[in-house]
Amino acid sequence: MNLKQICDLLVRTGNVLIPCTEVEVTDLEKKFDVIFPAVYKVFLLSMGRGAGEYMLGSSCFYKDLFNIQEGAQELMVENHLPELPEKAFVFWMHQGYMFAYFIADGTPDPKVYFYTEGKNMKHYILDYETLTEFFYGQLEESGIQH
Repeated sequence: MNLKQICDLLVRTGNVLIPCTEVEVTDLEKKFDVIFPAVYKVFLLSMGRGAGEYMLGSSCFYKDLFNIQEGAQELMVENHLPELPEKAFVFWMHQGYMFAYFIADGTPDPKVYFYTEGKNMKHYILDYETLTEFFYGQLEESGIQH
């Protein structure tokens, strides 16, 4: 399932998708000195400001992106984790104790790495082979039938 199909499913199941504007996406890239992967841009331009029940309770939408970078940094310091790799971008955080990031290295659909506090993790783990797989996995996490 690609991101367009995920968007279509969300709409069919009654979720209202609120997109970011092109200007907002460009401003985010400038603010964080990163060029977002193609799949992430589609996410932002499709539902970057909200998506109903989808990922409700997680910090991953436009208004959250400024704070979760700092939140992830705090978790890293508190738990003695290594610095994130160069060009890493934290795009998702849940309840302040877990986060996910990708490497913005020009790959259109990058791998997703993950950390959760309280599991005695000393490093980040590969969680999904692609960002699209992460977004697909969030359907089930959000209780959306697919």
